[in-house]
Amino acid sequence: MPKIPSLRCQTCNSREKSVFCDLSAEHLKEIDGAKTTNYYKRHQVVFYEGNQPYGLYCVSFGKIKIYKVDEQGHQQIVRLAGAGDILGYRCLLSDQPYSATAEAIEDSEICFVDKNTFFHLLETHPTTAFHVMSKLAEDLGQAEKQMINIVHKNIRERLAELFLIFEKKYGEKSSSGVRLNISLTREELAELIGTTQESVIRLMSEFKQDGLISVDGRTVTILNKKKLTETANLAE
Repeated sequence: MPKIPSLRCQTCNSREKSVFCDLSAEHLKEIDGAKTTNYYKRHQVVFYEGNQPYGLYCVSFGKIKIYKVDEQGHQQIVRLAGAGDILGYRCLLSDQPYSATAEAIEDSEICFVDKNTFFHLLETHPTTAFHVMSKLAEDLGQAEKQMINIVHKNIRERLAELFLIFEKKYGEKSSSGVRLNISLTREELAELIGTTQESVIRLMSEFKQDGLISVDGRTVTILNKKKLTETANLAE
């Protein structure tokens, strides 16, 4: 993994979306002096499930999948992370090994802040500690919702809802609809909703036939949000 010159937190385009958005100049200088910045190519692993955490990862740009592997070797993606998101913080705070593996799904730039610097920041800057707690609560809420969906929704509803989630986070307006600015394989989509690759391929074909989406390689464009919302069994 190539190491690159550390980005300055003061000029980082992703800082306003991160837990470090309210840091003072003094605290930003402290992080700048302690962190390292690394570049990860697609499919490179950031950290492995079972390893001990020694610091915090903060995504400058790119997208990361966090996944677990069952005894049969099947992956289950538990969440996706993008610019401004932090990785590995829950295990760092609880002093436990990583409970999942993090892997780049596109070329990404990630900063690493060592454990001592991060803990000192939490002790001396309560606002950041509050942001971290809020992020933890948000991630737990999303995990609970994912579990409920797997139990109570069929895979057609789950895939439709996943595209709507992507629309909110990665959507870009185009001449035909809303283009989803995230590139995932059919297998990765299946891992996000707890089904098989074959089922995702079949459902995406049905969605195209129904005029809900268009597909160009790995790029999905939502053509009819209203019908997709109805398919997801959600209220507008």
